[in-house]
Amino acid sequence: MKQVGILGGGIAGLSLSYFLGADSEILEKDSTCGGLCRSYHKDGFTYDLGGHIMFSKDKEILDLELSMLGDKAGQFYRRNSVWFKRRFVKYPFENGLNVLDKEDIFNCLYNFIENEPGPQNNFRDWIYNTFGKGLADLYLIPYNTKIWNTPPETMGTAWVERIPKPPVEDVIKSALGIETEGYTHQLHFYYPKSGGFEMLPRSFEEKVQDRIVRNFPVKTIRKSAKGWLVSNGEDERAYERIICAMPIFDLAAALEGLPTEVRGAVDSLKYNSLIVVMVGVAQPKLTEQFAVYVPQSDLLFHRLCFYGYFGNNYVPEGTSSVVAEITANEGDAVWSMTDEQVAGHVVDGLAREGFLEKKDVILTDVQRTKYAYVIYDIDYEKNLGIIYEYCKQQGIELCGRFAEFVYYNSDGVIRSAKTVAARVKGT
Repeated sequence: MKQVGILGGGIAGLSLSYFLGADSEILEKDSTCGGLCRSYHKDGFTYDLGGHIMFSKDKEILDLELSMLGDKAGQFYRRNSVWFKRRFVKYPFENGLNVLDKEDIFNCLYNFIENEPGPQNNFRDWIYNTFGKGLADLYLIPYNTKIWNTPPETMGTAWVERIPKPPVEDVIKSALGIETEGYTHQLHFYYPKSGGFEMLPRSFEEKVQDRIVRNFPVKTIRKSAKGWLVSNGEDERAYERIICAMPIFDLAAALEGLPTEVRGAVDSLKYNSLIVVMVGVAQPKLTEQFAVYVPQSDLLFHRLCFYGYFGNNYVPEGTSSVVAEITANEGDAVWSMTDEQVAGHVVDGLAREGFLEKKDVILTDVQRTKYAYVIYDIDYEKNLGIIYEYCKQQGIELCGRFAEFVYYNSDGVIRSAKTVAARVKGT
């Protein structure tokens, strides 16, 4: 019997096994590992399930990621923009104000400086209190409403430390056209030279290859006299301890004897799904940028990523690609569209905004994932507290974005895995 069973083979599960060592085993429901960090390949085009890049304030974890990739990693300079009134505004938005219309510049600058914070009961309040009415109304409210597919007034503020408040001097300089940079911790970032972002989980996978049981969907989990029994309906495996590195919803569905209160808390958690549409274009370069953020409500997509930015290993010679990210939820109007319909809407929108011409489109490819973004709704902390307390009582560790239900980037997931592994090894 293995000491630790890891449920899920995304980057959380893979890095957990890497830190725990040989007495751990990963149960992965699919034939391939990687979870949200997967990449896709079609007719010479490579793209990711979302615009993943490598950056971190956590130097130890960033150094680990780079050491795992070795010479496969390249360093890049951030060239991102917001698409606003049919022009590119430097990202983050408050660092590119000088290209706006004069009235918009005044509204952003005046309301940022003269802002008098009011009550703060939700995410919408936080945006207005932190950035002022100009920046809020022009960009932050429409963009966040779109990406979260949720009204900001129904969201909490447990996660807002991810959004740095710009210094006053930077906003003034931006309005005057003096160069400034925001979010400097991601100004220089890393990305694999070929193969897509999944090269990062693959580098961990290579280290733990012999500990992975593939095509093992977890159907039932029950306590035994010696630990835990995990079954896929045909095969049953025994462990002294288990760590959940799969979505908390899947854990709750499989756990025998889950209390009604805990099940209710899990069912109350809110999340978004994601559709990505890759458009291959017979044009050598669509833009000099990698990511473009799109707040306007008449376009389906909230972000565009241009993978030709990383070189010809990502697009065939003489072509380019654009990947549109669309937030949706199972059963809503967008999710219910066929892949052909979603791709058609994306191509129409890109053509209407002048990013490409329809006649140059070579192909499209569509990927969907059920679990993409954690939503920090008003009851988030209450529900998560109930779940965490139950798992602690049962001795079940949680690790990863959708196991812990925390909006981690890959560096945060790996840091969590190292922390959990140390705790497990020390008990």
